[in-house]
Amino acid sequence: MDVSRRAFLRHAAGLTGVALLGAACVPAAAPSGGAAAGDEAQPAASSGTSINVWWATGPEMQGVISAFQDANPDIKVELAELGEAVYGNPKYVTAVAAGTGPDVAYQNRHTFHQFAARKLYRPIDDLFERDGMAREDFPATQLDEVSWEGALYGLPYVVDTRFFYWNRRHFEEVGLDPDVGPASWDDLIAFTEKLIVRNGDEIERYGLIPGFPPGLRDQLLIFAIENGARTYTEDFRTCLLADPEWVETLEWIKSFYANYCGGFGLSSGALQGFAGQAQDAFVQNMVSMSSYGSWMISAYAAFPDLDYDGTAIMPVSARMEGQNINWACDWSFVIDPNTDKVEPAWTFVKFAISPEGFEARGTQGIALAKQDWERQQLPGEPIYAPPPPAYRPAREHMQELFYSQLPDRQRKMKESELDAVAWAQGCGNLGGMAASEIWTAMAESWEFALTDQATPEAALTQAASDVQKALDTFWEQVDSGSA
Repeated sequence: MDVSRRAFLRHAAGLTGVALLGAACVPAAAPSGGAAAGDEAQPAASSGTSINVWWATGPEMQGVISAFQDANPDIKVELAELGEAVYGNPKYVTAVAAGTGPDVAYQNRHTFHQFAARKLYRPIDDLFERDGMAREDFPATQLDEVSWEGALYGLPYVVDTRFFYWNRRHFEEVGLDPDVGPASWDDLIAFTEKLIVRNGDEIERYGLIPGFPPGLRDQLLIFAIENGARTYTEDFRTCLLADPEWVETLEWIKSFYANYCGGFGLSSGALQGFAGQAQDAFVQNMVSMSSYGSWMISAYAAFPDLDYDGTAIMPVSARMEGQNINWACDWSFVIDPNTDKVEPAWTFVKFAISPEGFEARGTQGIALAKQDWERQQLPGEPIYAPPPPAYRPAREHMQELFYSQLPDRQRKMKESELDAVAWAQGCGNLGGMAASEIWTAMAESWEFALTDQATPEAALTQAASDVQKALDTFWEQVDSGSA
């Protein structure tokens, strides 16, 4: 997942979760042309069936489509761009509400429960059970996030996690073990005190900038869960952004900026100098440690002069000492509740998440990596380390064919990410029933507190109030049956 995909609510202005709910009234009756959950599924598609799939249209996806059609010559796939879908997909919502949605769609997990509650996805328990698929082949968190009121509404595709990186050469320079990253917030401070390079009042090298990279506007969340914070109560009806764990986290971040970054304004200004550049501040040795994402394992490998390492186990506060903490932002495939092509749609979804589907994508992906390596005339072998599949057989297949072939250091990092698939928290449950609102609230709290427009406590109290209003509206609609 690149920074642009996680860019802060790029198309979310004016598109709240509540607005999506109001725009997407789809009857709760059984999907037309397909079996309701628990009923016998429809017979196989007849020859020459065509299905619409909204996903992405890049070479890797085209590789999956080509392999699928070779294996299923009677099913033609019309592939189209899904569009912006991280914090809600107006294109998809509008189409399904009008009865003109795609047979299959790729969906982010942030708003999954909200969309499932509005019957925007077809329940697939009948298909899942009929074909003997095993729930234990998926991480429990993943299946929980694609379920609503006990029904399964999608199949998880990939799981990409946050990741913590450090510059090995910088560690060696100051006497730190380059093989071991910081395990705690106390370590972050101790390591930063050694790594930071000052020239009078100027900072020439930062140990850590909590808000790096600038485009990743949900940094408050990763630090908060490192301190044991939760976004909602277990029933998803109460927002917890004003809880002590959140306030303590934002206070700690503000203190870190003041003591080790020259303040929020200075470090933010320094990072702006890298905007639009191919090499970020970590690559250019200006920052020694980075709380970023697993997608940078292969991205950083394109800079052979960068001696880096990393782990999926994030540094935690004293409250969470000894616990493995991370969160993942994930994607799934769903079927349109109105489609009369349930069988070919389901056939495609199963193929896409399968070992064969991922091998087709990986074969194209490594070819693209080789082309890019040759174009840049980089030394060594090209690195291809895409997010791991959620489906265990596909994950094991990718490990055997691709991840095991990585250079030792990248292979070790990938193994750390693979381990985290089983225990990382997911963006679906973290975003809950007011996904776009809570991401907006977290970013605004960060900005208000660090620019001294409000205290951390005041910023988060207001954030919790804003999210709670959206949450209450959602539940009022659901509970009244008007959703």
